[in-house]
Amino acid sequence: MRKTYVMPLLVLTMICVVVSAALAVMHTVTSPIVGAAAEERAQAAMLETLPEATGFEMISPDDFDGIPTTIRAMYRSTNDVGYLFIAAVRGFGGDITIIAGVDNDGNVISTSTLSHSETRGIGNFIEEEWFLGQFVGLSDSFDDDVDTIAGATITRDAFVYAVEYILIAFEIVKN
Repeated sequence: MRKTYVMPLLVLTMICVVVSAALAVMHTVTSPIVGAAAEERAQAAMLETLPEATGFEMISPDDFDGIPTTIRAMYRSTNDVGYLFIAAVRGFGGDITIIAGVDNDGNVISTSTLSHSETRGIGNFIEEEWFLGQFVGLSDSFDDDVDTIAGATITRDAFVYAVEYILIAFEIVKN
């Protein structure tokens, strides 16, 4: 009776080993390609958000006290036209990750939604130009200046908070 279990067990073990090896090889081959594509998309988003910049240097949040925990990345333009910040805040359906460009005077140049899992049809307005354009030129308390969408207040508030956290980080970093 033991003999009838040994052969199928060996066959299944070999199949698992071969499939695992194939997955490892595929990961090794595709990982640099996926990483390069992600870096390319990130650079494009950065240049779109701060179009006058010629390049960016990363700023470490660990070098400053008081940077909000929502800030995921900070960059300074190499030609001193402004800063880029990436922030993630909790929305209705999950995290909303945004990127915003801020000029040297603390005015928002541009905002863009990098990712979100908000409700389609209600919460995806945070990707649209009419909403994003409301932040251009703002520099301080602006909660009342941003349109509220019926049924999507949590999403709208999360985006506003993300921009406010970005401006707090800017005030800390600029000095």
